[in-house]
Amino acid sequence: MKRLNYILLAVVSFGVLLGFSANDNPTNGARQFTNESSASNETVVTDNNNPSVVSGFPYYTDDFDGANDTNALIGRGYNIYRRGGPPGVTAIWFQGNDLVFAAYNGPDTGYVASNYQSTTGANPIDNWLVLPPLNVVSGDSIFFRERSVQGNPFPDSMRVMYNPTGSSLPEDANWVELGRFLNTIDGSWGLRGFAAPSSGITARFAIRYAMVNAGPFGDNSNYAGIDALVVSRDEPLPVELASFTSVITNSSVVLNWSTSSETNNSRFEVERSSNGVWSKVGSVNGNGTTTEMKSYSFTDRNLATGNYNYRLKQIDFNGNFEYYDLSNEVIIGVPSAFDLAQNYPNPFNPSTTINYQIVAPGKVTLALYDLNGREVKSLVNEVKEAGYYTVSLNASDLSSGIYFYSLTSGNSVMTKKLTLVK
Repeated sequence: MKRLNYILLAVVSFGVLLGFSANDNPTNGARQFTNESSASNETVVTDNNNPSVVSGFPYYTDDFDGANDTNALIGRGYNIYRRGGPPGVTAIWFQGNDLVFAAYNGPDTGYVASNYQSTTGANPIDNWLVLPPLNVVSGDSIFFRERSVQGNPFPDSMRVMYNPTGSSLPEDANWVELGRFLNTIDGSWGLRGFAAPSSGITARFAIRYAMVNAGPFGDNSNYAGIDALVVSRDEPLPVELASFTSVITNSSVVLNWSTSSETNNSRFEVERSSNGVWSKVGSVNGNGTTTEMKSYSFTDRNLATGNYNYRLKQIDFNGNFEYYDLSNEVIIGVPSAFDLAQNYPNPFNPSTTINYQIVAPGKVTLALYDLNGREVKSLVNEVKEAGYYTVSLNASDLSSGIYFYSLTSGNSVMTKKLTLVK
């Protein structure tokens, strides 16, 4: 073994002299040594689905037929982590090398790979490929094709991980191992499948190329690839959403969506996010079970100037739910005209809402007056940016009667009447 290590050192040194670096398109691929490697000391557990075919209804797929360098993977929502030994001369995960073996399908280089040169010496390898966050229901499965070099004498192996919380960091305590396996070495692409043990609206799967005694001087690693990844559900989604769009009118947002089919659909709850905080803003009843196309609409009124995101929480009669995100961000801009809206409700007891809009930044006052012109409440008295605003008036300390409320901004003044009835 020592003699072999000297040979390897010479090979690696020669590679460095040729300019090999930690890049995403390595020109040096698998080791093709004929010596017998030492046995792996890891317990190998087969895939927990033991599939013969990909089953269920796919809701996330990646055929890896395009670019699979680090930037491309991150651009598609993956997280990539190196744990174990220090960096070697290749990237953690990189574009498949057709000189080692061709992809399962698509272009010959259309797969993602990792190899023994991702670390140095005989250090351990623990390379994580973490999928984007998914709305996973317990029992959903991840399927993918995997293989190593034909006749590979090294016990390359992978593990599949699952985290229901949405954290992608390998150190997170919520990761569970779904299983591990030796990579296929008969020249074919093996099918692997693993089922999620729990649900999570931002859950993540991860594939780990993980071995001890790895690297160029180790006995356990060579080269492995992944292709044709699918995440699927045994049952179809309870609602098949056909469209989900938004229309902005001044400070209001109209959300329109339609479904092509529904199963046991109780309702849609509309949620809005500003600065990353989600809150429920309304609810629309569903149509139970139907195969006909149904259309829905919801108006979110009197929003302040700013950026918003929306999503639908579809809930069935058993309490199960799915999320559907609006693909675009909604931007409420600056109003084009100064305006003071009629309070609502009116008449009221004892609370009502007043909306107003200003077109330029500056000092703003909004006050309530009695019939004699005396100010009885100051509602706004401060500098405001241009935008849409909402004020709540609680008149529990006032007598029944007619009052006036007046808005002043710069040289603009507008006054309206309201009625308090107790």
